[in-house]
Amino acid sequence: MFDLKYNFDWSIPFRDPYMQWMITGIKVTLLIAFVTFITSLLLGTLIAVMRKSRIKPLRVMGKLYVETFRNIPGLFWLLFFYFMFPELLPSALGDRLNAYIHYPILASIIALTLDNSAYVSDIIRSGLLAIPPGQREAAISTGLSRVQQYQYILLPQTFRKILPPLGTRMIHNFKNTSLCMAITTPELTWATQQIESLTFRGLEATTIATAFYITLSLCLGGIIIILEKIYKIDIESITHMEVI
Repeated sequence: MFDLKYNFDWSIPFRDPYMQWMITGIKVTLLIAFVTFITSLLLGTLIAVMRKSRIKPLRVMGKLYVETFRNIPGLFWLLFFYFMFPELLPSALGDRLNAYIHYPILASIIALTLDNSAYVSDIIRSGLLAIPPGQREAAISTGLSRVQQYQYILLPQTFRKILPPLGTRMIHNFKNTSLCMAITTPELTWATQQIESLTFRGLEATTIATAFYITLSLCLGGIIIILEKIYKIDIESITHMEVI
């Protein structure tokens, strides 16, 4: 018969200072996830529009950006912005960044934003390609400028179409916050590893962290499903968009 030799002590994650580490880890995880959601959505939209531009240099820059960040692991960018980026700056500025107590969080936000926005850009671009050409022609015929076409006609329809894959990508970005432990960002996974290193009993804290990740991911997925029903998103159009 299977005999589990590990004796759980569920009081450990709730002792001081371990409980405070866990709470701080949750706050930092949510902060990074929320900020990178906004920043990667804005940057991804800009890159997608650049890739659809009639100006060739903008198209090339957009494509180069996507290919660069999409084909290099996100962990690399975390390590790059934490260890290498300050060294590439003037020494005074680099020293200030290294001395900044919250620089691990800042480096995490920058790295995850740049990494995630490359994938977001692909999703938005697919949504733009899925919009019937007649929509753009109608916008042009009404005298709308290029910016107004995207603002009032193209992007609103695009975001409605791409909600499911975009939501899935943002959940993936939320889970990627756990990679930030590699650069000592005090997020939830880092907190569990600190508890493990000091108590040699990290399974309890890891179990709580796992439950947190699963619960929040399921909640985010549920919100996406609700929004799909509210906007009555056409699954066939999404399938066509993914093929594009």
